[in-house]
Amino acid sequence: METNFNDIQQLWKSQKAVNFDISGLIQQMKATEKKQKTEWVIGLACVPITISILVYALPLKDSPLGIITLLIISFGMGWVIWLNSKSLLGQVENAERYNQRDYLEEQIQKLNLRGKIIQKHMITYCVLLALAINLGYLAVLAPLSLQVRLGAHVGATLFIAVIMWFTLRKKNKKFEAESRPMIRQLEKLLNELKN
Repeated sequence: METNFNDIQQLWKSQKAVNFDISGLIQQMKATEKKQKTEWVIGLACVPITISILVYALPLKDSPLGIITLLIISFGMGWVIWLNSKSLLGQVENAERYNQRDYLEEQIQKLNLRGKIIQKHMITYCVLLALAINLGYLAVLAPLSLQVRLGAHVGATLFIAVIMWFTLRKKNKKFEAESRPMIRQLEKLLNELKN
């Protein structure tokens, strides 16, 4: 990735751009890349740990609803990790196949995907998670009274919704503060490159 950043920096300097901090942009991109890789590794590690806990600690594996719960949670977590892997800023593997324009377009697309994940896909994940937990509760709480079961379903759904709302709000603010300015700078650099 260092080569691409250096190429972009040289290109920008050769065009005598004013009021543009290319070094700052490169540092932001490197920091974002590092954070994304850390998040991705943590997410990758959490999936098998979560599934193992659900399989061995809870009585979900003993009923069809429990199995469906485990499958939905596994699918949801795998889907989120896959989406995050598609949005990782990264090094171009074959530098001869890419030019600066392709590289900039790819990085803009990946950063925009991060925003789309926060604004759209995480809501879908929240719905999947709520559905899975409620299906699991159907199996686990079957012996209890109807009021207790309804309370547990409503409580779990509200808990997930509130946690997700705060999480998405925080992530969206962070995206707007960190990634959105980077996207604008990259788009400005791309426009200069096209002219």
